[in-house]
Amino acid sequence: MATIHEFDIRDQKISNITILSDRAEVKRLVPIPAKAGINEVQLKNFSTCLQRDSVRVNGRGKATICDVAEKEIPAMRADTDTPKIAELRKELEKYDGIKKKQEDQRDILKKRIEGLDRTIGEIGKGVMNPSKESGSVVINEDLLDGLQKLFIFHETEAESLKMKLREKEQEIEKSKDIINKLSDELNVNINIGLSSHSHTVVIALETMEDGDVELDVTYQVFQTGWQPSYDIRVDTETPSMTITYYGKLYNHCGEDWNEFSAVLSTAQPSLGGHIPELGTLDAHFYRPVQVPRAMHMKKAMLMSRRSAPMARGLVDQAEEEAEIEEEGMAIPAMAVPQMEVTQNALSTEFKISRKSNLANGTEDHKVTIGTVVLTPSLVHESVPSKNAAAFLTASAVNTSLLPFLAGETSIFLDNAFVAKSHMKNVSPGERFTCSLGVDTAIRVEYKAAKKFHEEGGYITKHSAHVTEQTITAKNTRSEQPVLLTIKHHVPRSTDEKIRVKLASPVAAPYDPAAQVENDAIEPKPGVRINKDHNLEWTVKLEPTSSKDLVIKWIVEHAKGQNIVLRETF
Repeated sequence: MATIHEFDIRDQKISNITILSDRAEVKRLVPIPAKAGINEVQLKNFSTCLQRDSVRVNGRGKATICDVAEKEIPAMRADTDTPKIAELRKELEKYDGIKKKQEDQRDILKKRIEGLDRTIGEIGKGVMNPSKESGSVVINEDLLDGLQKLFIFHETEAESLKMKLREKEQEIEKSKDIINKLSDELNVNINIGLSSHSHTVVIALETMEDGDVELDVTYQVFQTGWQPSYDIRVDTETPSMTITYYGKLYNHCGEDWNEFSAVLSTAQPSLGGHIPELGTLDAHFYRPVQVPRAMHMKKAMLMSRRSAPMARGLVDQAEEEAEIEEEGMAIPAMAVPQMEVTQNALSTEFKISRKSNLANGTEDHKVTIGTVVLTPSLVHESVPSKNAAAFLTASAVNTSLLPFLAGETSIFLDNAFVAKSHMKNVSPGERFTCSLGVDTAIRVEYKAAKKFHEEGGYITKHSAHVTEQTITAKNTRSEQPVLLTIKHHVPRSTDEKIRVKLASPVAAPYDPAAQVENDAIEPKPGVRINKDHNLEWTVKLEPTSSKDLVIKWIVEHAKGQNIVLRETF
């Protein structure tokens, strides 16, 4: 006969937790006082977010793991509630009872006030309208004195009862607030379906003799993970760029994790591990399908509905930071905890140096991954065809060992909040830029384009369209020069019968090999065509100076054809 050991998995010690982008891998240590023969270990109350077939069991001791099975066993709510949820339910029942008692006392006070008013009314009615048997009322000093005492008694007693009633109403409102708070906290912590089934793992062990056995139980749960976020502070005087790298953890899997060693991993298992397959691409003659007129009308109606404007609310968010500095009273900055970084084949792991606590229902628990100090190049960029303004950007190379993942950023320029932005994926050694806002001291004027049309050719007639665009850039500062990069379209030919020539300025065609090398080089004056076939013209503007940048291109094609320029992303 097998020896049965029952454990609540939530009570077992956590060895470590690896938190991925959309799930977590939990490892718990389960000590077993095994008996000689077959031992059945029942681990109950796994999270309802348990990933199926993710349970792995390893062990130490004189035993053999024979079988591991996952089951769902019907259970009562008291068996599946976590200690925190059970405490919340108890508190909720307590205050619900207090509120009901207070409501009963309130109702009694209302009845007393109603009875007092009714009694006084009956007495007054009897005095002013006596019955025939009692005869007429004689108004004298004794009667008036008695009525005065009656009114004083009514006033005093009614005032006292109504004051107690108001106090009782206030107590009921306070009890309702506490009940609402406890209900919201319970709803955050509770797991749907927790009261009906217990997720159980049954492990069969075979041992030759009595002895202690330790099991390492590893499993994955959903509804938990982490996201990167950044605090980027740029100092224009040094210049320097300080990037504080955060990991924002969340947990809604139904388990409370306390005093555990956490590892943040950049692995993304949700992307899948299967290589996509290609089918066969067959070429057929195009045969247009005849669509009935009714279908055309229906489609037009749907398109008109979709194109209708929708009102959208805009929420402006503003952030401010205040720093107080006193001369002679400088306090050294706090040390930032550094994480241990491990590079794997397909991911990077950040090990948190201290023990962590992550209770169920946590939305945004922030841990510091590390701080990186870089030396940026401050460059102005402008896309005048879209917005005739010069944006100050900080361009830097990621010289750290930390890969920057895509995430939200808060950008500060000289300790002043600039904006919320978004960081793209940046590998170590890769250059990246972040916008610091519009610099009003740099003026950009986008003049109207000049367009010419020419025709030529003796045998084969051709047409040529010439476009000349002038952009004026001016530096109104009187102290320092600035680098300004103008980005502008240059048409790209998608047909061999269309020839595009950039007449001004002179720029070499895009070279992927050279582009990779230039990505890590500091921006400098020059002209280049980027990977999107757009012109990037970087010029140096001296103080209180201006320059006219002339961009001219020629599009040639066979006569009689129309050319359409369409922007694609």
